[in-house]
Amino acid sequence: MRCLYCRRRIGSIRGVVDKEFCSTDHRKRFRTSSARVLRDAGELAGDYDDYLAVIQQPDKKTGKGGGKFGVAMAGALGIAAVAAIVLTPSGAAPQPGAKASYSLSGVPIAQRLMSVFPDSPKINLRQDFRMGMGDWVGSGAGGSDYAGGALRTDRLKLWKPSLQLADYQMEFQAAVERKAVGWAFRASDLGNFYATKIHVGGKDGAKAEIERFISMGGREVERVRLPIPVSVRPDTLYRVRVRVKGDQFLTSVDGQVVDMWKDKRLRKGGIGFFADRGESASVRWVSLSEPESFLSRLFAFGFSVHPLAGKEDDDLPISEPVLILLDRDDG
Repeated sequence: MRCLYCRRRIGSIRGVVDKEFCSTDHRKRFRTSSARVLRDAGELAGDYDDYLAVIQQPDKKTGKGGGKFGVAMAGALGIAAVAAIVLTPSGAAPQPGAKASYSLSGVPIAQRLMSVFPDSPKINLRQDFRMGMGDWVGSGAGGSDYAGGALRTDRLKLWKPSLQLADYQMEFQAAVERKAVGWAFRASDLGNFYATKIHVGGKDGAKAEIERFISMGGREVERVRLPIPVSVRPDTLYRVRVRVKGDQFLTSVDGQVVDMWKDKRLRKGGIGFFADRGESASVRWVSLSEPESFLSRLFAFGFSVHPLAGKEDDDLPISEPVLILLDRDDG
């Protein structure tokens, strides 16, 4: 057994009462340093406060009867440990060589935090339209709007498995056939959703624009249209990714961020596609995934991680970048 703070071996007698730290002082220092690391790495004040509430709980005091029994037990085990040391032949035992790596499985604070903030089920949904549109709802869903293994945008259609979600990354591949491609997110029904469209401007796409608005009870409000720094040509496949997190929404097209905005009115809802009169686009596939949580990023950076022997590199935590840019799929 080694101390989690200084990594020195814990003495036999000390190990009877504390298997994690070689002294009470090191236990206090470990908590203080861990809290400081979390404060420096954290982005949300609420997560830091919750963490402090966990680690600063007072140690449970042992009753009088329990204390006497503990002292007696510690003494008996101490005598047995001394006898074992005396009877053990001198000389260091050979230790097998092992490749050092890192793991969170043996870190008490990591286990405590994960119990307080358990991971939610991960989002991993994908639809490529080869099996039709049975999971989509809306006027005309599954009719003439589906052909050739792609969704042809028309009236708004929503993806049923996504309607109860709140935070996610939406990604899809589409080609503008006439004028624009439009999509919805945080849609609770056909009348309440956030909407975005990308318009093709001119034959060369040099005047491409992004348009967004909010539908509240079937009424469109706050429609905004802005130029974007990418070229969007008709009948060319583009990859779009939308990050929906809290009240922040970020849109990227082929490796460039083209829009970022905030709104707090709609807190939950799924995704869909639509087109206004005179517009159409073909959507080849769409997927939803889980945005990174604060704790997953924190653990990925190695908070309170100590080297352990005998593990393989496959156990190392892996994280994705917080801001993800896209590459255009030409195929």
